[in-house]
This record gives sequence, structure tokens and C-alpha cells, in this order.
Amino acid sequence: MTANTAGAPVLDDTGDARAPINKRALAAFVITTLVVIAVLAMLPAALASMVKEMRGQETDQIYDLFTGDAIDPDAPLGPDTAFVNITAMRLDESSRMATLTVSGHRICPAICPEITGAFYSLGNDAARRRGLPPSATVTVPGKSGSYTYSIELPIRGTPQRYPFDDYTLLLGLIVSNTLPNGKEIVIDSPEQVRRNISMTLEDQVARLNMLPPAPVDPASVRSPSDPAAFMLVDRLTWQRPIYLRVVTILLVVLISASGIFALGLRSLHELVLGIGGIILGIWGVRSVVVQSPLPDVTLIDLILAFVMLVLLLALATRAARYFFKQSGLGRG
Repeated sequence: MTANTAGAPVLDDTGDARAPINKRALAAFVITTLVVIAVLAMLPAALASMVKEMRGQETDQIYDLFTGDAIDPDAPLGPDTAFVNITAMRLDESSRMATLTVSGHRICPAICPEITGAFYSLGNDAARRRGLPPSATVTVPGKSGSYTYSIELPIRGTPQRYPFDDYTLLLGLIVSNTLPNGKEIVIDSPEQVRRNISMTLEDQVARLNMLPPAPVDPASVRSPSDPAAFMLVDRLTWQRPIYLRVVTILLVVLISASGIFALGLRSLHELVLGIGGIILGIWGVRSVVVQSPLPDVTLIDLILAFVMLVLLLALATRAARYFFKQSGLGRG
């Protein structure tokens, strides 16, 4: 048995009154439950990434430049092995420049030729390229001892997609020996170099994680106008930590949901007085997830701006509806 008046309690078979289902409240319950489930499902990945990030800061992985594999610390080395280590020290998203430190030492039991290493920032358009790309040169004297050089190379990146941005350096290397008579000989055989030189790579860039270097066929990135062949080419890629991506998604979803709930649950008077705090709370999320100055408008900026626009538009719609009722125009 049901009552004739809309919205009145419904009587079940036992005669007890049962309130009608509020469809709007039911929809809000379903959406809220889905948001909570999504947050709980993504939290383990974020926590695991945070733990990995903290442990990774204690021990930096070192890679072989020729193979891209992690270095085995127990691998035997010859007594006359020379060492070259390239450390990625800094990556500037604004200028799209990477700062690399080239260090090492060489052992010369007799006369050693002077070695020149030219590092290139290559692109994927070798067929259309004319002339050599940007480069930095390091010259190691022909004597025993250690050395340290700092170089800068341009990189490719998409900071606008923060925190889903990534940065790539296609690192090419040309090595040449300068003989005592002044003649320069280009070494284009990696096997010849690997017999006597250990070339490694490590990453110390803050706020970004470097993937293992991916060796690239030097012939695939060589232009017909290049004067010499690259001895090796590696693709270096940096990405934001997984936890930062997950936390960004969760914060944006939760702050957006809280703003929508406030818009639906508060009275118009409360919203007019408190909308400034809601907007500041939404925009404050940016200072939490964007931890460094970026050169352009990011994906986070656009999403948060869109959320604020929707909230203000909904507030204006509620205000227009309220004043329409107060004006008496809707009375029949």
C-alpha cells in the first residue's frame, strides 16, 4: 500500500513506514563510494613508490654505457683499466638543459695518446639534419692521473604535462686519439674501447628518476653530412616518480569532490561567504604537487582552473535560480 501524496512514506507488507529513495542522495553515495575505492586501490602503489624512492636515494645505480645493464660490483677488471664515469647532476626543465659531470682516471705505463671525447645531443631526425647537433668536448691529457669536467647538453621534454612529463637525451659519443705527430684518429669500434676502458653512467638528478640507458644503433641516428661515426649512442630518459603521479591524481580528485560536495550541501548564503576559501583550498593543491618552478602552464594548472571555473559557474547558476524564485516570476 502506498500513500497518494508524492514523497510520503511507503507502507510495506508489514505496515511499517518506509521513506522513499532519494535518487540524488543515492547517486552521491555511489560516486563517493567509487572515489573512496579508487583512492584505497591506488594508495599501495603510491606507498611502494615512496619507499623505493627513499631507498634509491641511499644507493644510486650505476650502468654500463655500452650495454645499458647495471654494473656488477664484483666483476673483475684489468690492472691497466681506465675509468670514465658520466654523472647526470642536474636537469633544468626551464632551459631544457642537462648538466653532466665526466670524471675518471687513466693509467699510462708508457706514452698515452691524448683522448678527445665529443658528446652530442642527437635528435630523431637524422635524415633531415644538416651538420652536427649541439655538443660538448672533453679532452683527457696523455698522462696518468684523474680528471673531472662539467658539460651541458640540450634535452627534449614536455614540462607542460607535469607530473606525466618526461625528458630525453639521445647521447652520442665520438672518441678520437691525438698521436704525438698531431694526427687525429677516430675510434669507431666499441669493442676496441671496452677492452681497456670502463665507461659507466649514474644519475643524481633530483625530483626525477632516470630509466636504464637504452643503447641505440649509431647508424640509425647518423646523418650523411656527419664527418665521423658515433662510437656509441644511448637514450637517456627521466620521468617523475610513480608516487608523485599517484598522489597528484588522488589530491586533484579528492579536492574536486570536496568542492562539489560543498556546493551541493551548503546553503547559498554559506557558499557566497565561503567560496573564497574553497577556491584557495583547490589552488593550494598545486603548491603540494608542483615542487619546482616550471616554464609553462601545466596539466595540473589547467585541471584545477577548470574545476574552479565549474564551481563558480555552478554557484552563479544557483544564485540565478535563487533570485528567480525570490522575484516571483516563476509563480503561476
